[in-house]
Amino acid sequence: MLAAVMAGATVTLAHAGDVTKADSAAIKQGIAEGKEVHLSGEIVQHLKDDHYLLRDTAGTIEVEIDDDLTNDQALQNGTRLDITGEVDHDDGRTLVEVD
Repeated sequence: MLAAVMAGATVTLAHAGDVTKADSAAIKQGIAEGKEVHLSGEIVQHLKDDHYLLRDTAGTIEVEIDDDLTNDQALQNGTRLDITGEVDHDDGRTLVEVD
């Protein structure tokens, strides 16, 4: 997977389960905490550690991607992601956690 990230290809990070296809706006506007969502977009900013800002067609959302999934390498701006993760509403902000 790391080779694909370095080459600028779209990276898919997903797992099985009951998943809702959503965009950043829908997630922020009311998808319940703990719900599994699927979204696609592009990394536009590395925020800290394993936190990134993902832009899709509806806006931006913070995503937390487990370091094990990226071999402890930071994702580059412009990396396209196709991810499935869990919605987390925490301290007034919404993010998607990808484990």
